[in-house]
Amino acid sequence: MKIAIFASLFAALLSAADAPQIFTGTITDTMCGAHHTMVKGASDEECLRLCIKSSSHQYALYDGKSVIRLSDQKMPAKFAAQAVKVTGSYNQKINTIKVAMIEAVK
Repeated sequence: MKIAIFASLFAALLSAADAPQIFTGTITDTMCGAHHTMVKGASDEECLRLCIKSSSHQYALYDGKSVIRLSDQKMPAKFAAQAVKVTGSYNQKINTIKVAMIEAVK
């Protein structure tokens, strides 16, 4: 009986972890995070695009506290340095959002 209860609780936790969530923040990269200062005189968007193009850094979401890598590296390009809403599932082990959709926040 205890095993059946534990198994159903575990299954419920697993399915909840995979359920899509909404994350809000700003599209950034895994190096700069909240502060785009690597390219002097460049806007945040220019700095971000240069960092992505010229390094191994990846697009990420900065939510005001943390920088979370985004699984999709093509979709965020059109939202560089913009406030967005990302729909997806979060994998805490690799600190990554599996992106389903990205929308600009107005």
